[in-house]
This record gives sequence, structure tokens and C-alpha cells, in this order.
Amino acid sequence: MNQWSADLFEDHDADRADFAAILAHALRDHARGRGELTDLLGLEPAALQALVARWCPGLALPSLLPLSPVPLEQADIATLLLWRGGRGGDEARWLAAILARRSLEPSHLWEDLGLPSRAHLGGLIARHFPRLHAANTRNMRWKRFFYRQICSDNGGAMCLAPHCDDCAEKPLCFGPDTD
Repeated sequence: MNQWSADLFEDHDADRADFAAILAHALRDHARGRGELTDLLGLEPAALQALVARWCPGLALPSLLPLSPVPLEQADIATLLLWRGGRGGDEARWLAAILARRSLEPSHLWEDLGLPSRAHLGGLIARHFPRLHAANTRNMRWKRFFYRQICSDNGGAMCLAPHCDDCAEKPLCFGPDTD
């Protein structure tokens, strides 16, 4: 097996593990009454069923209701991911919707996705949105990076993610900039 083939297998295994973690986390949130599964993931029922069929076949899903209207900032993040990400395809579309939706939650994005670490999230973004990953040259927290990109596109200098003011780690993310 050559290195290219080995990398594809590693990427496939990493994607399977990441999608399984994301789905398990969303299913736990749904079971706790935190929302409909489609809304928790930002995916229409057909897209969610296709994702499960491809990455977690046999996983039982609850009844799926249509996706509620998407908030503007969620749509902006999904657009950013797809426009600047560098890849197309089903996985990129699914992940753009999921990352955008989970970016509205109060914890760090990797935690809100149910991933084991920030490094896992970085790997997921590198695999599916390589240009955006490469653009994060200062290794910013991903929510901060997404919002900063959107804000700068709209002429702003610095915008906070929705829950940054409440976060105990705000000083780590928003110390003096060296730009």
C-alpha cells in the first residue's frame, strides 16, 4: 500500500469516528429534550439520513421533523465554510451545516460537537475545509476565527462569537492581538 492509499484509509477512519461522535452527542442532546435532531445538527431529514447511511449505517434515528428556519448567523457561517473551505461534496455540505449550527452553542466548538479534543476538530476542518484551515495561521479558536472572518468581510475589525463574553477562557482567546 502506498502512502496516498494509507492516508485515505486514515482519513476515512477519522471521518467515521468524528461523524459517530457528532451524531452520538446530538442524539444525547435530543434525548435530554434540548431540541429536534435536525435542528441540533442543522440538517434536513434527507441529508441527515444520507449522512447516517454513509458513515454510521445501522444507527437508529428518532422520527425526524423538518429543519426549523436557520438563523442568519448560522447561514453566514455555513456559507463561509463552503465558500472558503476548498472542498465540495456531501461531507463538506453536511459539515458546514453542522459546524454552523453547533457554533451557536455556548461551549467550545469541539465540545459542542462531542469531539474528544480541539485537535480532532482541527483535523476535521483540515480534511474537509483545507483552505479555511490553512487561513487560520494564528491557530485561533474556531468559533472566534469564523466570526472574525465574517466580521472582517463585512468591514468590522473584531466580532465575538455569541457566548465569548460568558466564557472563562475569554482572556486566552482575546488577549492583545499582534496583527
